[in-house]
Amino acid sequence: MRSKFLIIFALLLLLTVAAGDVIAQQDPLESKQAQPLDAGLTNGDGDYFAYSPKGRRDPFKPLIQKKQKVATKIKGRPEKLKGPLEKFELSQYRLIALMVVKGVPRAMVKAPDGKSYTVKVGAYIGINDGFVRKIETKVVAMDENGLRVEISPDRIVVEEASIDSTTGQEVKENRYIAM
Repeated sequence: MRSKFLIIFALLLLLTVAAGDVIAQQDPLESKQAQPLDAGLTNGDGDYFAYSPKGRRDPFKPLIQKKQKVATKIKGRPEKLKGPLEKFELSQYRLIALMVVKGVPRAMVKAPDGKSYTVKVGAYIGINDGFVRKIETKVVAMDENGLRVEISPDRIVVEEASIDSTTGQEVKENRYIAM
C-alpha cells in the first residue's frame, strides 16, 4: 500500500517538473531578454526612437497640487486711525440696546473687555475693517390669522471686506451683530 502511494507521488512530481519545463520554454519574458537591447529602440524602418518629455507632465510631481495663497491681506485703514471698536473680532461684540436719537438710529454694543460703546451708521467696527452699513430694528406685523410675526430682528449690519482664497478677489460680505 505504501509503495503505491510512493509511485503515485513520484509520477505527480515528474509531471509537475515536466509541465514547468514546458511553461518555461513558452515564457514571453525569456524571449524578450534574449533580444539585443537596441531592438526595442527602433521602429519598423530601422530608425531609432528618442524620448522627448516636451509637452508632458513631470511624472515625479504629485497629481494634486496644494493651492497657493493668492493674497494675504487687504489694505485697510492705517493703525493710527483705528479706534477702540477695531480691536476685537466682530463675533465677540454683543448688541445691548437700540435707540433713535433725533431720527438717527444708534446701537449700544458691549466689547469683550467689558466696555460699552455707542455706534451709528458709518462707524468702523471689528478687526477686518468692517463698517456699520445699517441698524435694523425689529419689525412686527400681523399675518392673515391675526397672529403677531417678527419680520426682522434687532441687529446691526456690518459690511466687511475679505479676500476669496481661491480667486484672490476682494469680496464684500455682510455680517451681523444681533441681540
